[in-house]
Amino acid sequence: MADKPQVIKEVNSSLDSAKSSKKTVLLCTNGFQNADIHDATNMLEYFKQNFAAEFSNCEVMPVQLFHPADKKTHHAHLYEEILESAIKRYIDDGYDIVLMGYSFSASLAAKMQYKYSKHIQKLILVAPIYDTIVNGMINGYIQYVIKFHKLSKKYGPRVAKAMGRNTTKGMIGLLLSILKSILCCRGYYKKITCDTLILRGEKDELCTPHSIKKIRKHLRVKNALYRYPSMDHGMLKTIRDNKVAYEDILHFAFGTPFIAETDALAVVDKDKNEKMKIKYDVDGEPIPTFLEIFNQLDPDAEEERKQDQEAL
Repeated sequence: MADKPQVIKEVNSSLDSAKSSKKTVLLCTNGFQNADIHDATNMLEYFKQNFAAEFSNCEVMPVQLFHPADKKTHHAHLYEEILESAIKRYIDDGYDIVLMGYSFSASLAAKMQYKYSKHIQKLILVAPIYDTIVNGMINGYIQYVIKFHKLSKKYGPRVAKAMGRNTTKGMIGLLLSILKSILCCRGYYKKITCDTLILRGEKDELCTPHSIKKIRKHLRVKNALYRYPSMDHGMLKTIRDNKVAYEDILHFAFGTPFIAETDALAVVDKDKNEKMKIKYDVDGEPIPTFLEIFNQLDPDAEEERKQDQEAL
C-alpha cells in the first residue's frame, strides 16, 4: 500500500455522474506542446480499451488547437475558432457535450461553455492556468524551450523519444499567443453555468494553489477539486501513471465505472465534513518525471538552468 492517497477529493456539493443515456461527446483541448501528439491521446486509448463497448453512445474527441511546427496556427483567435467549430459540429449531430480544458486552454473552455451553455452540460478543468506571472509560467516555458533545444543538439533523437516532443520552432511566438488566450478568457470562469470538475497534480508548478483558489472563488456553480499528490502538470501523459485521473474524468463525463483496484483514495466532503476511503490499485512503479529525464540525460542540467536564467 502507498504512503499517500492517489487522489484527494474536495467536494463542495454532489456532482452528477450518472451513466449517459444520450449521445455524449467529451471534447478535449490541448495545452502547450511542441509535438502533434495530443495531450488526451492516452486517455482516449484508455477509454477505447476499457469502456467503448459498453458506452457505445459516448465518444472522446481530442481537439487540436494548433500545430507546433506551423507558425500560422499560433494565434489565440484561431484556437477559439477551432474549438467553436468542433462544438458546433457535435451540436448539429445532436450530442450532449462535456468540455475538457487542459492547462492554458481551460480558460478558453470556460468561455465556450458560457457561449454554448445550452449544449455543454459539464465542464472539466485539468491543471488550469490562471496566473501568468506569479507562477513563473513565461520563464518556465522559455527555460523548457532552451533546455530542449540544448539537449536535442547534444543527444539527438534520444531526447525527442524520451519527451515525446519533436520541435521548438516558433515556440516563443506560440507562448505569447497562449498568454494572450489566458488573459482574454480567464474572466469567463465567473460565467460558467454547469457542474465543474477541477483536477490538479500537487507537484504542478504552473497550476498553482493560488490559481485554483482564484478559479473556485469565481465559480458560481457546483464544483469539486480532485488533488493528485504524485502528479505534476503533465498529469494526462501516461496510462501507467495517470489512469486514476482518466477514470475520474470519464466517470464524471459519462458515468463509467471505476475498474482499477486502488490504494487509499481519500474523499473529503467539505459540506458534510465526512471522510470516506475507497481502495484502488497501484499499477507498477512510476516512470521518471520530465525533470528526472532531463537530469538523467544531462547531469549538468541544473547548473545550465541557472546560467540560462542569468542570461535572461
